[in-house]
Amino acid sequence: MPSKAYYSVECLLILLLTSTFAGFFGMGKGTFPTLVDAKDVEKVPELDLTKIINENIFVRKREEHKLLVNHLQSIDDYGKRYKLMKIGLDEVIRIIREEGGKLRGNKITAESEFPKLQELINALALFLENTCLFGEMVLHFPDMSYRILKGVSDWRTLMTDALNYTKAFVQILDEKSIELLSLLNQEINEDQRTPEYVNPYRETAPQSTEKQKDKPKKKSKPKKGPSLSPTKTEL
Repeated sequence: MPSKAYYSVECLLILLLTSTFAGFFGMGKGTFPTLVDAKDVEKVPELDLTKIINENIFVRKREEHKLLVNHLQSIDDYGKRYKLMKIGLDEVIRIIREEGGKLRGNKITAESEFPKLQELINALALFLENTCLFGEMVLHFPDMSYRILKGVSDWRTLMTDALNYTKAFVQILDEKSIELLSLLNQEINEDQRTPEYVNPYRETAPQSTEKQKDKPKKKSKPKKGPSLSPTKTEL
């Protein structure tokens, strides 16, 4: 039976994936209308960038992402961590596909006018947050992430486009998130890595396999008696 800690991480993961900083501008507590009638557009709260920046709303959301990473790192059981990682990455990919489609369909970009419909505000928030969450998961747990993502043929192209789209929203993202997305781009696209590139987060993840490699190997004692194989010569 899974431990209580395991359940708490799973609940936290689901909460992070389904809630957004757009909730601070939502109507009601935690509820978002999926569509708004044209006559009610003026009543829908607009995305107030000044409020987001001044109150560090996006930064606070990103702190929750880091909390999730810390919880994942605390799970020693590989199978439990793998299950949670798979739930998270599968959901992130789904959100990026669905919300990205809404944003493209309505031509929402960093240069365009910000959306007034709550559905599009929520789509933008989900897209930006989950792109950053994807970066946290892949950078901290690259080996496990690649193992999970190998079954998704287009994930690299999909997420490269997503991070480039997200990075353009400099008025919302904090500097650390922009830096994280730049690292993510080099991590998942080897042809774009600089000679100095290093994933600074890789070493924070458990390195059980590497520790095993570091153990000194026992030297085998040479067998007594004549050798039956011919002496090798260098060419």
